[in-house]
Amino acid sequence: MTTQRGSASADPLISYSKPDAASEASIKLADLEIFVRRFVVLPEAAYLPVALWVLLTYCPNAFDCMPYLGIQSPVKRSGKTRLLEVLELLCRRPWIGTSVTAPTLFRMMKEQPTLLLDEVEVLKRARSESALAVTSVLNAGHRKGATVPRCEGAGVVFYPVYCPKAFATIHELPDTLQDRSIIIKMERKQSGLGVERFLLSTAHLQASLIANSIAQWVKENEAAVRLTYESLPDIPFLSDRDADLWRPLFALCELLAPERIDELRWCARRLSSCKAGTEEALGVTLLESIRSVWTNGESAIATADLLERIAKLKQWHSVQMTPRMLGQWLRPFEVSPRQVRLGETTCKGYARESFRTAWARFLGTEETDDEEEMLEAA
Repeated sequence: MTTQRGSASADPLISYSKPDAASEASIKLADLEIFVRRFVVLPEAAYLPVALWVLLTYCPNAFDCMPYLGIQSPVKRSGKTRLLEVLELLCRRPWIGTSVTAPTLFRMMKEQPTLLLDEVEVLKRARSESALAVTSVLNAGHRKGATVPRCEGAGVVFYPVYCPKAFATIHELPDTLQDRSIIIKMERKQSGLGVERFLLSTAHLQASLIANSIAQWVKENEAAVRLTYESLPDIPFLSDRDADLWRPLFALCELLAPERIDELRWCARRLSSCKAGTEEALGVTLLESIRSVWTNGESAIATADLLERIAKLKQWHSVQMTPRMLGQWLRPFEVSPRQVRLGETTCKGYARESFRTAWARFLGTEETDDEEEMLEAA
């Protein structure tokens, strides 16, 4: 049965004149984040990407690739459905529901709605022809211009399936959708982390003001959005697929709030690591931690000293890391311990130069002080 509601850095990344509306739009971005925070508790790295994703739904044709939003939780009552309800109030042409069929989907997508699909875990459990057909249609809508062919009458009709989509699920999405999604892992809110009661009538009135201002801004500046998207450099610290997913968000952030680009880099690294396997994610977190504790000007560090600094970070308090464990976790990144000179003595340790390639590839540019503070707080 189908349920539904609603109708179908300080240094800029690029150099050109931004529209005068950019400073005003930065305020809208903050308004979006504040509105989401009022009703949903998310990982700290998720608020800015979610706000940018809402903006993205108003100009999908400015981009070549559409990042899906994957909202996951390990158990029920973790806020994933509430996040969909909040997105419904903010996004362009929202449709929220469950249990849609493939023919319903590809006919709906002709109007480019923002699909907000709940209980998507059924697609991973089910092996029926219907479930496989739905997954296939959702997979196809990742790239602009994507269509699915259907025989109708004596001919073939090609239905466009490119549009914004957010999925809420218990546990992980089907692998193909997981790969096309920016993943937000929900957790039950801790006591003391209060959010406002969600009353649809009041929230709708407040959200409509934000949504109307976004729609007007995008109408006036969609060409600038496309130009920004086309002019962005590569995002070297993400895989090719993840870089494609995040590129539209970086384009919007560069146009609307360039002073927050470093923050978005931090968010991208955090959320992208959620998609990796546990071991890989821990390895990236370890690289990030090492860079945050490595004092500027140090060309090398003793293994014992490095382990002592790492142990002081909150995320490693429960891990009794040994020199051997450290070496094993760093080996996939082609980082190995060696004899290093520290003053007048030599000892087993790590040279900063051996981390440079791994840091650049998996973390991006050197950490700023602000990023180090965010790592400590996370």
